[in-house]
Amino acid sequence: MRGASVVKIVKNGMAYAICAGIMFFTSSCVPTYPKEKLPEMIKEVFRIEYSMNVDVSVEGSTLGIYYPMQGLMDENFGISKDSWDKISNLILVASRVVLSTDADIKFYCVITQDEKLPEIQVIIIKYVDDVKLGMYQSISRDESFKRTLFSVNLTPQAKKERTVEKIFDKLGLEEKARETVLDEFFRSSPTKLSDIGYWRDHFYLKDITLGEFLAAEIANRIKLDFREGKDLSAMFVYKFSEGYYVSGKEKKYFLVQFNIEDSKNASLKDMRKRKATEIVEIANEVLSGYKFQDFNYLELDDQLASVRMRVEKEKVYNFDKRKMKIEQIVEAPANYF
Repeated sequence: MRGASVVKIVKNGMAYAICAGIMFFTSSCVPTYPKEKLPEMIKEVFRIEYSMNVDVSVEGSTLGIYYPMQGLMDENFGISKDSWDKISNLILVASRVVLSTDADIKFYCVITQDEKLPEIQVIIIKYVDDVKLGMYQSISRDESFKRTLFSVNLTPQAKKERTVEKIFDKLGLEEKARETVLDEFFRSSPTKLSDIGYWRDHFYLKDITLGEFLAAEIANRIKLDFREGKDLSAMFVYKFSEGYYVSGKEKKYFLVQFNIEDSKNASLKDMRKRKATEIVEIANEVLSGYKFQDFNYLELDDQLASVRMRVEKEKVYNFDKRKMKIEQIVEAPANYF
């Protein structure tokens, strides 16, 4: 799936699903979906209202909903219209549930795969406070979309097991021994947001933290801006971006890795300044937008140049490209800018 048309479908469908879910919100003191029966009640809602048989899991404060589909992708490897209607229903119910439960749910994660090709998954992650802000119209529809993690990727656990199974084949390992080795060494809860998925009737879900969600959101906005933004996409070739929230004993920081090729028709240093400016501005928008303070600095890893740079927390928060040059904001090696 690619192009502006896909983004438009995702935006419109996401907005419809969340707004529709909000219509069911109740301020009653008695929760509609009590935490003791949450997974069972969600399954029942889908079964009765949509004839959909879903799998549900709760990991800490993260709710996971999985539904396999037929014909998930169309001939252009985009999400088919029928499948997007079903994804909208998944988001609708997820939004409705998290607004009407006494369970401490901070994030929800919707996962779907094609029944014939489960190695590829569509995954959507939302922060519950963002759903509430959307309900009160405290954020725009466009901002709500930017605060949603939406991706199509290879199912992480499938990728892992397929690789290991090739080794098993070479060793001639029996099925029972294979399952024992997989259970013991290769089937564990994910440690990264990018490892979340569903494989062979099992959730690979983690208790998402706000820090890692924001790191992923920064990386996602970089992808959107550099790939879809008219000005930036004309100047750069986006290859990759990924964000991590590193929480150590003494320091907590955001690490943003990126590979974005510079235009060959302009000064290399000018391109680097523009690229760094845009990325720091995105980090400023995200972190100040959420008022997130639990970090010491932002680290930028320009993989194209094999260079790591640092931006102190105060400069991230007070970033204003009209008053300070990017060279004064980003601590970079000599001659990088």
